[in-house]
Amino acid sequence: MDTPLTDVEDLVEQLTLEEKVSLLSGADGWHTQNIVRLGIGSIKATDGPAGARGELSVGGQTAALLPAPVLQAATWSKECVKALGRILSSEAQSKSADILLAPTICCMRNPLGGRNFESFSEDPVLSGKLGIEYVAGVQESGKVAATAKHYVANEQEYHRFSVSAELEETALREIYLRPFEMFVKSDHPPHCLMTAYNRVNLEHMDMHETLVKRVLREEWGYQGLVMSDWGGTNSTVQSVLAGCDLEMPGPPLRRGSKLLAELTSSQDSELRRAIDESCTRLLALAKRSGKIGLNAIDTENSRHRPEATCTSRDDLATLRRIAGFGTVLLKNDRQALPLDPASLHGKNIAFIGQNAVKGASNGGGSAAINPQYLSQPLDSFCTALSDEGINATVRSALGCRTDKWLPLLSKTTWRVAPETDDLLMVEFFSSIDCTGPIIEQQLRQSSNVDLFDSGPASLRDSGKPYSLRLTSTLIPAMSGTHSFGLSSVGNAKLYINDDLLLDNTHWKGLSETFYAFGSPESRVSVAMQAGQSYTVRVESWSKAGNEENSDSSDNADSMHVYGAQPSVRLGFLEEEKSTILEAVELAKSSDLVVVIIGLSEEWESEGYDRQTMDLPGKQDELVSSLLDSVELRERIIVVNQSGSPVHMPWQEKAPTILQAWYGGQEAGNTLADVLLGYTSPNGRLPMTWPRSYSDLPFAKDPATWPGIDGVVKYREGVKVGYRWFHDTETEPQWWFGYGLSYTTFSHTILSISTLRDKWIATVRVTNTRYVAAEELVQVYVWPSQQPSLKSLAAFERTCLIRPGDEEVLKVEIQLRDIANWVDGGWHLSEGSYAVACAKHAGDRDMSVQYVTIAHATL
Repeated sequence: MDTPLTDVEDLVEQLTLEEKVSLLSGADGWHTQNIVRLGIGSIKATDGPAGARGELSVGGQTAALLPAPVLQAATWSKECVKALGRILSSEAQSKSADILLAPTICCMRNPLGGRNFESFSEDPVLSGKLGIEYVAGVQESGKVAATAKHYVANEQEYHRFSVSAELEETALREIYLRPFEMFVKSDHPPHCLMTAYNRVNLEHMDMHETLVKRVLREEWGYQGLVMSDWGGTNSTVQSVLAGCDLEMPGPPLRRGSKLLAELTSSQDSELRRAIDESCTRLLALAKRSGKIGLNAIDTENSRHRPEATCTSRDDLATLRRIAGFGTVLLKNDRQALPLDPASLHGKNIAFIGQNAVKGASNGGGSAAINPQYLSQPLDSFCTALSDEGINATVRSALGCRTDKWLPLLSKTTWRVAPETDDLLMVEFFSSIDCTGPIIEQQLRQSSNVDLFDSGPASLRDSGKPYSLRLTSTLIPAMSGTHSFGLSSVGNAKLYINDDLLLDNTHWKGLSETFYAFGSPESRVSVAMQAGQSYTVRVESWSKAGNEENSDSSDNADSMHVYGAQPSVRLGFLEEEKSTILEAVELAKSSDLVVVIIGLSEEWESEGYDRQTMDLPGKQDELVSSLLDSVELRERIIVVNQSGSPVHMPWQEKAPTILQAWYGGQEAGNTLADVLLGYTSPNGRLPMTWPRSYSDLPFAKDPATWPGIDGVVKYREGVKVGYRWFHDTETEPQWWFGYGLSYTTFSHTILSISTLRDKWIATVRVTNTRYVAAEELVQVYVWPSQQPSLKSLAAFERTCLIRPGDEEVLKVEIQLRDIANWVDGGWHLSEGSYAVACAKHAGDRDMSVQYVTIAHATL
């Protein structure tokens, strides 16, 4: 190889047409193409928003599982989010990754949105300001590029590959584009941006010339790399002309040979110029990532560099601190929290609910990772008491199950063989009936066998149908009627001791497994004896091998990258006797009852939306049964784990409610810290919490959610979240920005200074009670005569303030953040404006001052 060039422009000139085209599509699931002769190495990407996963979707290298982005946003802390960004950068580097596919900054439009948990907020200012710090933390080392996604109006999963979000430019500019604009125009813009799957006003985002080329590139001046979402490139030429630089993943579906043929046949000068511009942006990223030059090329390892995980003790302490900091205290009517550890000595304590023993740490889909470890609520609480020398009796009751699908297999009862630690054996065949030579054999640690990026490369990349056989041995821990669940992408059959029990060959209908490309779960129950060995086998083959079900999912294109491999999920559950009555009886005999309810990665995930705000299973019945006793009610602390609001019909009876979100691998430890007062829950809601779904505009208008005939209409315009509740004069359960503390504060605006493009509010914050804590200052602005137009303008956090002490903060209000999009530009009308320091968006006891605008430069 000749000495490689390092100047990007010179490199582009040296590229052949074939090489240029090759750079504009991925090489595989996570890498770009390399070009050895010019010293251009491969760039590697990794998911995601709460941890750097590495190159395997399931069962790969362990990684630090961070608090979910919605919890990050609940801190309302720029410092916290930036610190998490730094940890993500280190973790991405440990996976030899150059691009982190995060953050997600789409605004939460509807509480049922499947990916709300991996977004920040319903409010564009909160999303944008926190996201800027996230990106700054990720990119601070100069070794990892952050990716702002999904551009734009990607607020639902239903029909996500094709649905057209129809909205007026005012709402588009003021709500949905605004966080992206804040990112791009910040001091540290993200080096990458990902286009959304959906269409906006009928045009797919990867080829949306108005929003990508004109707004993002020309108006905002974005110079970074724009890539498609995975499988989200919808054209060969238009996406290139619009300014979408990279089709992901590879091998190419829309570009590659198709783009090369288009070039050679048309000799289109505009297309050639666009290709050169895209190559320039990709190579600029490669240079920034150290992937250009002699040292960047290793033909054997450039796409298979080693992966590890690398968190320090301080990093883990940061995760634990921030997860607690973002926990929101929703009710504390009897001042039950914080608990006094000493008062628990000799007491009987009950932990009730499925999430009490095995807590919910994260949402699903691309956010899912293989965590370094998990801390669980019950275990962490017992450990904390033990560390304090507190001798208490802690017992648990399930109450009710909340699974959407049967649990994945556990090594306690499943093994490939007694002498191994492997859960499953997977054998691959080039035939569609598990015959012929075995192409490859794999040992797996999870019965969620997702082959998007882990099947044999020779079969995965061939585009031809193939088959696989899973085998394992089950030794039940107890006798009973046990249940098996099977879902698959393609066809599958389940055998036990060679007897066919489930035939999932001709499945049809909409499903939610495997990013909504898999079948519904088929179930069967079998009488089994404890201690007896049962041989379990699953055979599966590509859907392309059987055309009967190739169009089985209304939400999936069978040729999409997530639907091309014959993946399988096998679940198993031993017969259980637990009941709500058992949980109530345990509670009655306990001095303290901690009820942990909520959702999980099965209910909140990429690929599908929730169907209801109700808690799954019989959780409402469980909580109501516990709260129906007035005497018992006083001992109950309710903890909810979810990434979005849930309906709480029993909340008026519950004196104490904590919103714990998804705390990552420190979720259990964090909850123990908060309950026992080691950490103060300083979180505030980053979204408005409705009393009922019927209070929202979507409840009676399916055209607004989830849409009709492939179109979803954003008829509420800019009235998103708290803006809707103000406009309709509806009282939510809890307002955006709401959250209690273990102390109380008073806020006073002392003065407001007006500058050319901003105001500076001087705010005094006083701790009026007896616990030292930090406080959040939220500043809202509205035209004086139009209080329904109140919107968040700025926010800052204080330092730790001791009881009786005060702190004076300077809070900057950028006029652009309170402006409106009118007639193709940003305007701030002349007149009087109210500036308020509030506890939340619905606060009526605010410190307010007024500012008159004669002229504003925006």
